[in-house]
Amino acid sequence: MLQLISVVMLIYSFFLIRTSIPTLPRLISTHFNAAGEPNSWGSPNTLWLLLGAQALTTVVFLIVPYLSQRNPGAVHFGARRLSEFPPAVRKRMASLVNQMVGILSIVVNLVLVLMLHEVIRASAQPIPRLHPFSPLAFLIFSTVVIVVYYFWKFNMLAKGEDADGSSNP
Repeated sequence: MLQLISVVMLIYSFFLIRTSIPTLPRLISTHFNAAGEPNSWGSPNTLWLLLGAQALTTVVFLIVPYLSQRNPGAVHFGARRLSEFPPAVRKRMASLVNQMVGILSIVVNLVLVLMLHEVIRASAQPIPRLHPFSPLAFLIFSTVVIVVYYFWKFNMLAKGEDADGSSNP
């Protein structure tokens, strides 16, 4: 279900680009410095590269849960592989991998949609400038929180406890 949200955001980005390109100027800002000022320009068709990056990351995030089920030896939890855990724990860990990857996919897609919106918005203004809120800061913070939280859950399962803290027999 979480991966479906990412696919919907990818489709949204496609239609956003498709409907925005005809209204954009011949040259748009394609890169911004840390102050939010443009320092590189290009064709509005450059936005398709951002969509390509979004599609690539979505596909990668869709493949990871599939790989964890088909080849548990390819998924590592520190020094141990998923295939080294008992079947019951392996199933719960694979489910957590699926959840974590789904949430990370949503975060990455959200950041790319925000970047796309910001570039389109800035390009439509006489003096282009990005909003001071950095999607990159959101991406870094969100990713760290998600990874730390799920690694904690993986560690609890590996120690023989459920993710909610209760003991496994």
